[in-house]
Amino acid sequence: MKRFAFRLERVLELRAFVERQAELKLAEKAGVCALLDLKLQQNAEATHAAGRERFRPGGTVADYRSVEHYTLRLKQERDKLIKALALAEAEREQARLVYLEANKKKEVLLKLKEREESIWYKAALLEETKTLDDLGSQIRERARKLAAS
Repeated sequence: MKRFAFRLERVLELRAFVERQAELKLAEKAGVCALLDLKLQQNAEATHAAGRERFRPGGTVADYRSVEHYTLRLKQERDKLIKALALAEAEREQARLVYLEANKKKEVLLKLKEREESIWYKAALLEETKTLDDLGSQIRERARKLAAS
């Protein structure tokens, strides 16, 4: 019995490739979001530490002023990070939608392939059964002719 050959196999391979590329792009965007989350967490920890440092005993006015400036800079960085994170999450969502679409297109072809393969194997099995039945009939007929002779 010859093997099943899906006539749209090249298209399926192309769609699998496109899906993989979309998945990699999504992973890249998720990595950017994770990195920005980490930077925000580090910023929050630094802000907390600066708050404790501001009112430490033995601090001078210059120390207080430098900690105040540092806190303002951290606040500005936090605002930038929050904006960047919002943009990165929007890009990640867009990449997720592209990935889902590519996955859907690939899955449709995969289901079609599975269905056609199932139909093909059933037909091949039926054909093989018919061939074996014909061979069996021919053998029986020859045996009957030999017995009659």
